[in-house]
Amino acid sequence: MKVETLAVPFADRVRGDPQLQAIGKLGLRLRTFRHILDTCLPPADGRSTAALGAGHGLFAGLAKKKGYKVTAVDARLPWTLGDGDRPQDLSGIEVVQHDVRTFDLSGFDTVLIIGLLYHLTFKDQRDLLARCAGRPTVIDTEVFDAAALPGDARDRFRYPVEIDGYHGALVAETGDVWSSYGIDRSFWFSEESLLRFFSEVGVGRVQVVEPAYASHFGPRRWYVLDAGS
Repeated sequence: MKVETLAVPFADRVRGDPQLQAIGKLGLRLRTFRHILDTCLPPADGRSTAALGAGHGLFAGLAKKKGYKVTAVDARLPWTLGDGDRPQDLSGIEVVQHDVRTFDLSGFDTVLIIGLLYHLTFKDQRDLLARCAGRPTVIDTEVFDAAALPGDARDRFRYPVEIDGYHGALVAETGDVWSSYGIDRSFWFSEESLLRFFSEVGVGRVQVVEPAYASHFGPRRWYVLDAGS
């Protein structure tokens, strides 16, 4: 597998500002996603994309604005970010209420897996990436780092865990809209294991987006799989 680094143009500013690294700064994630759409993927030109685990729909909406024909898939209906927020404008987007684990990806040009992968079991992650094979896939996910895990979150994590030679942690899902649907415990890869996992499920090329940014649970990162040669 070919591994490359993609540094976002605002990387130095992010590294130097802990506030910008916080997951609560949704604007940073959206800005990074825009950069990925503009620089990593083929021109939209009406190409179809499946936004899996679309949730509130902000990323699906941005892909639509960039010219993609978007299908937003989630086991739950679209939800808002806060009690006082207006729903995201999803006009022009096909919204499908369906379990992402069994959604048919045939016919889609690209796949978006934003804030979803780490909410799945190891088997579900392996099956999903196998179904994405051969097309550009954008991932935004937590990676497990025991040293970065805050004390108030440790009771949700069981680690160290090894599954099929991959290292990480089992994490108790909460059942709220930010969490998994129908899964009690998800699997979080360490970063070294995640990259090896990509290779062993058949990914030919991965762009690792720098810098990683911080969530409440530690490092989180964007990856772009099989976009270009």
